[in-house]
Amino acid sequence: MNTPDLFQIRIKNSQTQLAVDEALIQEVSSYLLKSEKVTFADISLAIVDNPMIRELNQNYLEHDYDTDVLSFLLECQIDPSKQEADLRGAGKTIEGEIIVSAEMAVSMSEVYDWSADHELLLYIIHGLLHLCGYDDLSDEEILLMRTKEQQILNHWGLTIPRREE
Repeated sequence: MNTPDLFQIRIKNSQTQLAVDEALIQEVSSYLLKSEKVTFADISLAIVDNPMIRELNQNYLEHDYDTDVLSFLLECQIDPSKQEADLRGAGKTIEGEIIVSAEMAVSMSEVYDWSADHELLLYIIHGLLHLCGYDDLSDEEILLMRTKEQQILNHWGLTIPRREE
């Protein structure tokens, strides 16, 4: 599923804690955007360490703690004729940024007893879903996001380990 003209995912890896499979990240990202029926996406994805994501979290969100993923929707246009009730990305042209912490992925993968690569993919999927219009501000929305995350990972035969919210 190669759709380079529709989904541009630019990856900048500035960390050293985890070897990153950029091809898989591209594949998963394109699959998610296609599944959500996004019309076009231009996404900048930065893979960083904890000090960098903490600094960004402080500077942009005024949160003084490490986090796993930050997402920033820079521009979004919607074609109303292509909208679908159960797909928040449908008909959207999206420009955004996602920042994920590989260091956090390594740490949390040990807690949840699965691969750091898969934990990092989960962060990227979560960030992309935010850009598509999903949020995690209520129990209902959290459940919907978790369901969407698992649906994407199902394509690769992966199951998210159980987590406490």
